[in-house]
Amino acid sequence: MPALSAIFLVLAFVLSVTVGSQTKPWTWGVGLLPLGVAASAALPVFWRKGRFSADFGLLALGALAAGWFAWRALTSPVTELGQADLLLLAVVMGVFVSLRAIEGNELAEKILVWGIALLLLANVVVMGRQMIDPSFTPVFRSRSNSAITGFLTHYSESANYLIASTLLVGAAALFGRHSMVTRIVWLLIAAAGLAFIGTSPSRGGILGAAVGGGVFAMAALMVGKRRQARWFPYALVAIPVVGLVIGAFLMMGWQNAQDMRGIEPGMEMVLDNSSRLYFLGMALSCIGLHPLAGGGSRSFSWECFRFGDGKAQGDIITHKPELVHNELVQAATDYGLIGAGLLTALLGALVIVAMIRILLSDSDRTSNTGDAWRLGGLAALAGMFTQSCFSFVFHLLPGILLLGICLGMISRTPPKDVRGPRLIGSKALLSLAAVGCVLLLIPFGWKGSRVTAALWPVYFSKTPLTTEESRIDALTEALRIWPQPSLFKERAFSYQQSAVSSEGADFELATTKAIENYEQTEQLHPYDPNPVVNRANLLSLLKKDTEAEAAYNRAIRLQGGMEPCFHARFSFAKHLMTKALRQFDATDPSAALVTMESSAQQMEESLKQMHWETPDMGGPRVYIHENLGSAREANGDYKGAMAAYDFASTLVNGGRVHYRAGLLYGKMADSAWSSRRPGEALGFFMEAKKRILQARQSLPTHVTPEQRAEYLSYLDKSISYLQGAKVVPVPPAN
Repeated sequence: MPALSAIFLVLAFVLSVTVGSQTKPWTWGVGLLPLGVAASAALPVFWRKGRFSADFGLLALGALAAGWFAWRALTSPVTELGQADLLLLAVVMGVFVSLRAIEGNELAEKILVWGIALLLLANVVVMGRQMIDPSFTPVFRSRSNSAITGFLTHYSESANYLIASTLLVGAAALFGRHSMVTRIVWLLIAAAGLAFIGTSPSRGGILGAAVGGGVFAMAALMVGKRRQARWFPYALVAIPVVGLVIGAFLMMGWQNAQDMRGIEPGMEMVLDNSSRLYFLGMALSCIGLHPLAGGGSRSFSWECFRFGDGKAQGDIITHKPELVHNELVQAATDYGLIGAGLLTALLGALVIVAMIRILLSDSDRTSNTGDAWRLGGLAALAGMFTQSCFSFVFHLLPGILLLGICLGMISRTPPKDVRGPRLIGSKALLSLAAVGCVLLLIPFGWKGSRVTAALWPVYFSKTPLTTEESRIDALTEALRIWPQPSLFKERAFSYQQSAVSSEGADFELATTKAIENYEQTEQLHPYDPNPVVNRANLLSLLKKDTEAEAAYNRAIRLQGGMEPCFHARFSFAKHLMTKALRQFDATDPSAALVTMESSAQQMEESLKQMHWETPDMGGPRVYIHENLGSAREANGDYKGAMAAYDFASTLVNGGRVHYRAGLLYGKMADSAWSSRRPGEALGFFMEAKKRILQARQSLPTHVTPEQRAEYLSYLDKSISYLQGAKVVPVPPAN
């Protein structure tokens, strides 16, 4: 059974790296299924007769931490996100119990290490191919970036995977009980993995590798001291050299990362990453909302909105900040200080126990693989944890699976006979964990695998189905298997895209379907402004103004300070402008004016929250204030109309509005002349000509160059006539 557990654990690891390295939980299914089998195979091992070491205190602390995280995930406001975190928790527990069954079984241990080593070798080969052809991907259709990442999709998770796998394989090669040939092969694979870490653009990954290497060297010295190894005195002398090598690796790696990112060299630029600091600041504010229990799974992804500030944070909040980019702070945000405290206590206890066992293991057991497990696990954990302070590697399946391997390895128990209540308690806790993992991993793994199979042809296949109809069909099948808000949102977007290319009844049907799917998304995830804004925009297209405006107001409340990301106010402003144009009635323009005033107000409120005026906002902003001027003019408010025209004409690409102002001045001139105020009339005519000329060839819609020339001719004649009559112009009042 230990060998069976090892085989399925390796299979789960391979599938998680090659297929399941996505943030979408349904992509994890193919990795969860074999892990569930591995955990179930471990269960009988715990109740076999024979020597069994109990770690009841550590297991009890782990059970307490796992119980807290599981409870908060189950009670989280968004079910999909709670399920995702619950599955990640089940993964780390499933790997841990599998490692407990594998430890001490020579065949199972070899299967595990060979599995990690061969997958690392395959990943190195893929990375080598990507150095020649950056577009190469062995599994998926395409890659999202040009960095060398191997099987994985992003350079941060690739670096994290390389750190852990390299240190685990390297420890097995140097301190494991294996043949010389095996150890040499593993050492060469580990060296290749280490070399590729240095080529990563991930600055956090390079720092993690350096820290992991330092811990590896320190733990190796501890093992050498305890074993009284012949190389120990030489290793002590070489400590400064090792430090220099690690320092050089760090500096050269950072320099290479800066070059790959196109950033200037220098330590200041390496540390210049204000987005991480802003995310941390927002996370600390979120923690203050519910410090003890946290907001629930991934609650940072919506609670941070209220603390967004486009003026201070710039364009970093033009995208939704899903995660904190610091796993310990993420735990405090989502699971409270209680959760972060339990996690810190558990990790600290495991590290301390591992170091004690490295130093004080029985001398007659020095040749077993316990040192390799503890040393490799400790170094890999240090490297991964360091990088997790700058990324969200433990929210991805490969990272959380490697975390489980590290925790299982550093908690490896010494082979001693234990009896009594502590033994029964330890077996019971491990069995309970295994059963819980199986009950979660296998059903959700089966669901996820079926969803992956349904969506593979449109998402990942190298020969994809590209039509919106095929995409909608695939998403419909996936939703039948596992309803999730993210899938409803994607199907809504597909219907929305279909509506763009449709007309008449087909357009209305596709738009209605999109609205229905956005509504279902909102029901399952009521804190995401994106589907609310999209639904409001579609309702606006259908001229369902009351429903659209209710949705816009809801989106504005949800987005908080995240206008740069969701544009709820900007979208609302455009809707109100369109509505006002529909409302305009020459006999009663008052309703249109009220709506246009609201449109301009929403537009300017949007700009107040923006980091700067983006290119897509300039045109609508000019158009809104131009039409506001027209609405005021139609209602007889010439002063207000001129103020709107003057403001619009100062905006980028607002030159055409000078023409509108010129026409209004001409109208005011005609009125003054009719009222026998020739001085004012001349002043208005002269200002009208000035503004028409300021517009140059930039003209409002439906105004032709011929009309412009004709109107200028009229102004010239009027001005000449009044000047010929010796009229003294009266400049228009400001």
